Amino acid sequence: MRYSKVTWCLVVLFGLAANARAEGLNLPQGAVCWPLHFSGITLGITTDFQVKRLLGRGVFRSKEGDAGGRYYIDKKAKATLHVVSYTDAIVGEVTIVEGVSSEIAASERKGAVTPWFSPNEGFGNWHALHLGSTKEDVLKNLGKPESEISANEWQYSSTCACELPEFFTLSFKKGHIFKIILSAPPG
Repeated sequence: MRYSKVTWCLVVLFGLAANARAEGLNLPQGAVCWPLHFSGITLGITTDFQVKRLLGRGVFRSKEGDAGGRYYIDKKAKATLHVVSYTDAIVGEVTIVEGVSSEIAASERKGAVTPWFSPNEGFGNWHALHLGSTKEDVLKNLGKPESEISANEWQYSSTCACELPEFFTLSFKKGHIFKIILSAPPG
C-alpha cells in the first residue's frame, strides 16, 4: 500500500514537471526570467541597510545614485563589487568587475575588503557563469543577447520583473567576461 502511494505521487510529480516544461516560458531572444541578484543582493528589493548587514560597511560614496554607492573587494583583491542605491535606498545597480576599482583609494582598501563577496559566485541559468566565462559559455547558457552594444558588450533583459525593466550587461576582454552590470533603473 505504501509503495503504491509513493508510485502514484511520483507519477503525478513527473507529470506536472513534464507539463510545466512543455508549457515552458516562450522568452524572446536575450531574455531571462529570474531576479537579478549577486552576493545576496536582489536588485529592486534589497536596501542599503541590508547590504551593510550582508557585506559590511565597505567604502561609501554619497554622490552616487540617489542614496549612495558602496564598494567592496574580495579577500584576494581579485575583483570589486559596486552597489548603487536609489529611491528609498533600494539597490538599483550592482557591478562586478575584475581587479580593484580606481574609485577606491589605497588608504580605503582595508575598509572595502569583505569575506562575504566571492567573485567566483555564479550567475545565469543554474549559476553557471562568472567572471572569466567565455563568450561561448554565455551563448550556451543564455543564448544570443537581446542587443550587442558592441562586439565586446552584450545586454540581456529580465522579462519577469514586476514593474520596471531590469537588464544586465556583460563586458568581454579577450573573449572572457571581465565586467557584469546588473541594472534595475529607478522609475
